[in-house]
Formats: sequence, structure tokens, C-alpha cells
Amino acid sequence: MRRHEPPPVPALSRAELDRIRRTRAALVEGGLLAAPPGGTGVPRHIERSWRRCVGEEVPVLPDGIDYREPEDNRSTLLRAARPVLERLKDSLADVPVAMVLSDATGRIVVRHADVRRQRDVMDRACAAEGFDYSEQSVGTNGIGTVLVERRPVLVRGPEHYNALLEELTCAGTPIIEPCTGRVVGTFSLACSTKDVHPLMTVMAGDVGRQIESRLLDEAGDRRRRLVHAYLSVERAGTAALVVDEETLLANRPGLAHTGPELHPLLWRFLSQHGPTGPCRMQVPLSDGPHEALVEPVADDGVAAFSVRLLPRRAGPADSVHPVTPAVLGDVLHFDEQVNRRLETAVRHQEHIAVTGPAGTGKLHTALCVLRRQGARDPLVVEPHLERDWFDRARTALTLGRGVVLRRVQYNPVPPVQQVRLLAAAEVPMALTADLDAAGDDVVGLVRQVATTVRLPALGQCREHLPSLVRAMLADLPEPASTSRFSAPVWDSLMAWHWPGNLAELRNTVAQLARRADGGTVEAGDLPDELCAPRRALSKLEFAERAAVVEALQTAGGNRSRAAQALGIGRNTLYRKMREFGIG
Repeated sequence: MRRHEPPPVPALSRAELDRIRRTRAALVEGGLLAAPPGGTGVPRHIERSWRRCVGEEVPVLPDGIDYREPEDNRSTLLRAARPVLERLKDSLADVPVAMVLSDATGRIVVRHADVRRQRDVMDRACAAEGFDYSEQSVGTNGIGTVLVERRPVLVRGPEHYNALLEELTCAGTPIIEPCTGRVVGTFSLACSTKDVHPLMTVMAGDVGRQIESRLLDEAGDRRRRLVHAYLSVERAGTAALVVDEETLLANRPGLAHTGPELHPLLWRFLSQHGPTGPCRMQVPLSDGPHEALVEPVADDGVAAFSVRLLPRRAGPADSVHPVTPAVLGDVLHFDEQVNRRLETAVRHQEHIAVTGPAGTGKLHTALCVLRRQGARDPLVVEPHLERDWFDRARTALTLGRGVVLRRVQYNPVPPVQQVRLLAAAEVPMALTADLDAAGDDVVGLVRQVATTVRLPALGQCREHLPSLVRAMLADLPEPASTSRFSAPVWDSLMAWHWPGNLAELRNTVAQLARRADGGTVEAGDLPDELCAPRRALSKLEFAERAAVVEALQTAGGNRSRAAQALGIGRNTLYRKMREFGIG
């Protein structure tokens, strides 16, 4: 693949270094109008990047650079790059140059520096695996600027926007997936400004082309395997799909179950729960869960699966099939297990305490339960906020309205005797509480008068996202209700961990749909947090995050006490908070 490569550039003189520093400082301090475009005297790509950084208020000396613990990454990019980088290590042995591979978001996934002096320079700049080197994070650099410019870039010393990087000269090149034209990462060579070599850009570009060549070879092999697997199930007489991390193939019956959200939905599920041999299991699809025969594709370690959908059996199970909370009808909750527990409590005319983290829809679910139990116009009271809550609740129950006691975990906790008196009335009553943030007194109160049903955090059941989003869109007025989400948007929605649960999702969907005004929401329309989302947390990581949150809540936000309760050091706690997005 031919590229426009910057010409070889020798090391900068001391006078040139000082001039670039002054020019950068003038632009940062004086703003975008301090110099006319093209009037800074630095290369055009450097000036464009500086101006982007000033406009986005990127700090010249940030307090820190965003870090996330490196994962066991078996991405297509790493598989293609690893043999090339291993060969390069031998060529660069004893040379004070670091080689750096980043993903498409600018996060460093591989860094190798054979010489200790060069490793020290990189470490001082936090240029190591797990650190975010996008332009929005650290300003002009040989990774983030390459991603924005989509072309090879040379950044020398003070041409870096971040003062921490002034010791470095970096030659970077984009890695472009040949079949799709997508930028999937960057490769760069970095050295001290005094060790710069005029052929760094040429060498970096050559390595980038080698990685792209391996991407092309692997894509051909992968697609051949997928097509072979597809042909083996395509004439099965039922809906059939074949999926890997990049591609989804469907036969004609299978098209009825597809949509732009299907690939991230199905791939995320199978990459975590896919079987090692033929297995009958329930899989999430665009139109809801389906029973299917799932089989891994023989692929030399590259995960792929064939999915043959089985005919749905008519029967009682269909009536409680998980749909979405907003199109409930006879369904009380979108999660099948939660819905079954709620239905059982309703059938036995039990009082229900709906528990779970903030934003999971506890009040909405409680009101649905009361209406199912025959309560008309239920009253909602919050005992910790309303001094007359008991009298109001007792009056409502006398009139047969039904009552929700909301957020009973907050002080002052409602007296047990008063709650038991209300529960004794033969009128439906429900409670809502976040028992994870409550003491034993609240747990005891709730369990004395009600059957507890815990609502899951949205991050634990992302397979329901498509139906939830469709239901939330349907609740909006036109033209927002007709807005659509592109496939890259669905990728981001499925990858985000949704710490604010349903409340966060509802606000995000409404905002995006209103702005799209009936059109298509594209990846560039997403909030910053979702543009480069954190990877999906595993079940173990989700439990770990919940333990950190609980420890912080129990400690009243005191991080030292929280770390002590968890049995970890404060620095480890801070790292976990950054990793899991805990404020």
C-alpha cells in the first residue's frame, strides 16, 4: 500500500528546539487567534494538531494519563503484528529505540525497548502498555496524531503538545485493515531527541506495511474458514448464522433475526459463553433470545461459531418470554428470571421489595407489580424526605390505592412497627431499596414484611440492550422515535459498562434520538465516554467492581478505609477505580 511519508528529517538544533517551544507556548496561552493558520513555522500536521488540542482544552501538563490494566488481548491486530515485532526486536537489539503498537483508540498494547536508557525515557513519559495516547489524552504525539491524520507522522521533541514528551522523537504510521480501509491501530518508533535517525519514518512505515500484509493474509484465511462454515449450515433448512469478531453471515431465514445491533450482541455473548463443542443453548438475537445449536468453527485458535436456530416451542414459556420493560404488556421485567420471581410473588399476593443498584428501574417495576395486583393509582412516598409519610400511606391504603415506600435504606429509616402496620392492610404494598448500601436494620425491616426481588445491573445483562433501546425509542415523540442507530454505535453501546444502569441508558437514547431527529445516529454523535468505550467487563471483573463500590460506600468515601476493608493497598485501589470507571 503506497503512503505519503514525510521526508527524512535530521535532529533539531538547540535554536530550533527553543523556537518551537516558544511558538507552542504562544498558541496555548494566546488561543487559536494568536497566529494565523500556517503562520506558526512548524509542519502543517503539527500545527493542525496543536490547534485541535487548544480547541479541546487538552492540558499541556496533565495530572496523569489515563491507564487501564492491559488485558490478555488476542485481537486480530496483535496476532498479525506479533511475528513482525518479534523479528524487529532482533534488528533493534542494543539500539536506543522503542517500538510501540497501539489500538485504534490510541491505547498502547505493546511497547518494547531493549536499552535501559530508552526504557527510562519512555517510563517517565508514561509511554507503556495500558496508557491512553490519543490526542484527547496527551495532545500531539506519534500515536494519537497518526490516528487523526490517518497518515505517517513525525513528531520531534517540543513539537509534542505535552511537555512530558519533549525528550522524545516519534515516527508513527497508521495500520489500515486492507479489506475495509479501517484504521485498526498504529505502529511507531520512539527515541530520545538526541538519538533521532533520519530514516525512522521510512522504517516505521515499512513495519506498518508488513503488519498490514499479515492482516490481509489472515483476513483471507479467516474469511475462507467462515465461508466454508457458512456453506455447511446454509442449507440446513432453518435460520443459520456464522459469526466471528469481525463478520456475521446469515442465510435467508436468518436475515429475519438480524439488525445493525446483532453482531456486537451475538459476538459479545459467544466470545464469553461460547462452547468448546456442539451445544444446545439460548443465544441473544435482535428479536430476542432463541434456542440454538451452537458449534465452534475449526479455526487454528481464532474464535468463530456457527449458530443454527431451533424452532420455538409454543406454550406457557412464550407468554413470559423476555421482551422489554417499556412494552411490558404482561411482562413485569425484561430479565426472564427476575420476571418469573415477580410473577410468583404476584400470584401469591405477597408484598414485594424491589432491590438493586441505583438506576435499575426499581420504582417502575414496583408500580407495575402493584397495578398487576389490582392497586389503582398507587401512592409513592419517601419516608426519609416526608415527615407525614405514614399518615399519607395509611390513608392511601384505606382508599385501596396501593403504596410504594421508596428508598427505605436512607436515614431516618422508617420504624418497623409502622411498616408492619401498613403491611397488615389487605391492599398491595411495595418497597424499593438499595440493600447493598443499607445496614442490617434495613435488611431486617424489608425481609419482615416483603419478598425481596433484586434487579440486575444493566452491565450484567447487556444481551437485552437492543430490545430495551427499541422500547425507549418507541416511547419518544416523533421524529425522535424513528431515529436509528448505526452498527458502530451498537458496538459502542454493547461495550459500555453502563454504571448508571437503565436511567443512564434511557437518557443516552433520548439525547441521541432527539439530536438525530429521525435520522441515523453515527459513532461521531456519541458522548465522549462511549466513543472509545472500556472493554466489556467479565463476570469476575463486574463482581470485583461491585466489591470496590460497596467498600467505598461502607467507608463513606474514605479510600484508605475502603482499601483496608478490601485487603489491598491504596495505590491498587486507585488503579482499580480508574480501571472500572469509579469516580
